[in-house]
Amino acid sequence: MQGWPSYDRAPPLSLPLPFLLAAPCWLFAAGLCLAFMPPGPLDRFDPEALAAVHLLALGVLGNAMCGAALQILAVVAGVAFTRPRFLLHVLFWPLQLGCGLLAAAFLHGFSPALLLPAAALLGWALLVFAGVGLHGVASSPARDATSRGIASALAALLAAASLGIALAGTLGAGWPLPWKALLDWHVLSALGGWLLGLVMAVAVTVVPMFQITPAYPARWMRDAAVLWPAALLASGLGWQLGAGPLAGMPASAVAIAFAVMTWRLQRRSRRPADCGRRFWQMAMAALALGLMAAWAAAADWAAAGWAALSGWLLLFGLGVCAMLGMFYKILPFLLWLNLQRKAPPGKRAPATLALLPEAAQRRCLYVCAACLTAGCAQVLGGVPGMAAGAAVCGLAALVAVDAGRAVCRYRACVRSWREAQAGGAMP
Repeated sequence: MQGWPSYDRAPPLSLPLPFLLAAPCWLFAAGLCLAFMPPGPLDRFDPEALAAVHLLALGVLGNAMCGAALQILAVVAGVAFTRPRFLLHVLFWPLQLGCGLLAAAFLHGFSPALLLPAAALLGWALLVFAGVGLHGVASSPARDATSRGIASALAALLAAASLGIALAGTLGAGWPLPWKALLDWHVLSALGGWLLGLVMAVAVTVVPMFQITPAYPARWMRDAAVLWPAALLASGLGWQLGAGPLAGMPASAVAIAFAVMTWRLQRRSRRPADCGRRFWQMAMAALALGLMAAWAAAADWAAAGWAALSGWLLLFGLGVCAMLGMFYKILPFLLWLNLQRKAPPGKRAPATLALLPEAAQRRCLYVCAACLTAGCAQVLGGVPGMAAGAAVCGLAALVAVDAGRAVCRYRACVRSWREAQAGGAMP
């Protein structure tokens, strides 16, 4: 059974907020990398492509997913963060510095002077985050679907980070390791186990809560945290053993089942269609199309751009679209929840839509759809990189402005309450 969130256990706003606000900054940097990619069908091993991929995966999704996971671990799983300020500094700054150094290392030909410090910083941030999260889930009495799913995703993050460190050592320090096998498992654990695994876990809570849908089927909620890692492992082993396109069948079947379930639940929502639902529908469509592109790439490696198209659909289409759909709900909700705690007697916090209006999310939805389309055309060689890069930079600027305005409204509300209290206290 899915546990009901308890907002009394929410961590202070200063813990998740910096991660959420950092995400659009890295999205802008990823757009710049896209803008300077060479023309023609994209090769996933191009330096600009590798930099953009890791800026999206670590800078954008890594920050957003860490911020959201810290909040959900506390609210849903009951994980207590006893020293939130210390935890913030331990995780936040190594993640930002490591992300920047890693992108610079790719752009400078896998420079060991940049690659190895980046691996150390990112390894520290991700392994500590995963370890803290897994320890918290293990210590928590919560055993609901979201808690189990987050634990499974954190275990995949441990694997992805460890494999990334091994890859950095192989490329930057000459470790005698099979880099191709390491790369395959790194991508599978990062994209499948961490990204999609966390999306699956969070969806069980946020889709019914924010979109007023029925709950996910009881069997899925009971088995998904074991079924999905088992399907990924079976697909990874099949790929290593040379099964070709057939290797992806177990993972594809479970992922498609999740996408279909989510789409069907949203169609049964008790509230009119809003932008949050459209973001999720776009993410689920990108998941299905990304799996189809991956099958095409596995069946015919000579097909130009199929692997890169799959990566773009899964990383941006699934990851960024789902993230933005939650970002525009979670950010104002966190601000509203904090205002509820600070409200003086007789005062009420403004509604979440007053902090971040629906019109802002609607603009973001349209720009995000344009970015997804332009990126698909770019990786297949249909449009120059400058077009897709400019679109992504525009999306980043839009998200940053919307988030900044929401925080400014929050601060203005707190300031007005303090001024009113100070005025009432004067003789």
